[in-house]
Amino acid sequence: MVFPLPKMLPRIEELLQEVQWLDGLILITDSDRACFVSFSQVDPLLRRLRQRPKGPEVAEKLCMSLLDCHGKGGAKPVLVFQGDGSFWLGMIGPSGSNPHRHHAIAHLHRCLALEG
Repeated sequence: MVFPLPKMLPRIEELLQEVQWLDGLILITDSDRACFVSFSQVDPLLRRLRQRPKGPEVAEKLCMSLLDCHGKGGAKPVLVFQGDGSFWLGMIGPSGSNPHRHHAIAHLHRCLALEG
């Protein structure tokens, strides 16, 4: 399982603010760059995903996430997809002062510390 690196969180939050009223998702690949994929670009992304290792599983989960987030304000699915087929898919919304978000980020830091 691949998590978004904590150093990426500020860029993801920045991007969420820029695209909060648009439908789509945040994509992070091997390049560790966060980019917004609009709803109109999802089909080509899904086709490419299905050709990768574990791609059909990722594509199905991504479709469900997109349906779940539709109409929920600034929250967007975030897909971290690596070339080896490993992925992390979650929902991230603009932060503000959400204590659950701070707990989740602290947990992410602990997980990464265990790997290092």
